[in-house]
Amino acid sequence: MTGREPDGWAAKHAAKALLGYVLDSLLTGTAADGRETAVVPGPWDAWWACYRAGLPLSATGIRVRAGGSACPACAGSAAALAAAEPPRHPGTEPGPCGCLLRWAAVLRSPGPPAGWPPVALSLALIKPGAPAGRVQGLLAPWFEVLSARELTLTAADTRRLYPEAYGAGYVADRDAYMTSGPVRVLTLLARHPVSARDVKAGIRDRIGSDALRNHLHMPDNPGEALADIAHFAGYGELAGLHRRYERDQAASRLAFYRAALGISAPGADRLPAAG
Repeated sequence: MTGREPDGWAAKHAAKALLGYVLDSLLTGTAADGRETAVVPGPWDAWWACYRAGLPLSATGIRVRAGGSACPACAGSAAALAAAEPPRHPGTEPGPCGCLLRWAAVLRSPGPPAGWPPVALSLALIKPGAPAGRVQGLLAPWFEVLSARELTLTAADTRRLYPEAYGAGYVADRDAYMTSGPVRVLTLLARHPVSARDVKAGIRDRIGSDALRNHLHMPDNPGEALADIAHFAGYGELAGLHRRYERDQAASRLAFYRAALGISAPGADRLPAAG
């Protein structure tokens, strides 16, 4: 990807690009201490990236300029939630203005292909009631398992995994399913470049699934892959894995994110942006 992306791309993918940029820049030690400004379509995109990372905006190393895709009340609310340490969730009701629900619907809907650059690390969460051994076997041709753990999710975990889930009924059904029994969490290393989206879709087709009970959570973009590892294994373990497996590819991902978010390439003599 080069140059400016179409508006449809940004509406669907900018929040995920911001998340990836934040995590790769922090993990490589290239965070710009507030000298860089990322541009996203609306304030809920910035909130989503902070909440998904579990980091307040002040800890990300960049500033964010959000467009006008939300009313002033939502813009203020999203900014306050993103600034909290840790970032807070707005609750499961979309609010009377509808800004949050409209934004969430865009993130959940089909959209333009993202064209994400490759990431070696990923995470698979085999959901309650799924045939865990079979799912793990179907992942084996594509991924090496670096670690495995079993746990039972809380509602707070489901919020962190799916911040864009809104509507009380929608959220309640997802929470009930995801917290109904143990899950198996696998930290993965790709054996060769692969589309996690295609692998996940293929496994779901093989086993059979519906919109809710679909057996496997697996991020389809680099930022969420790193965020999921951080959530379940901690940032210390993620940092070690990133040093070992991701440093060679991080620079190309950072260039991709800069183009998507309107961020100038870093330079030693660059002055702080006027604010």
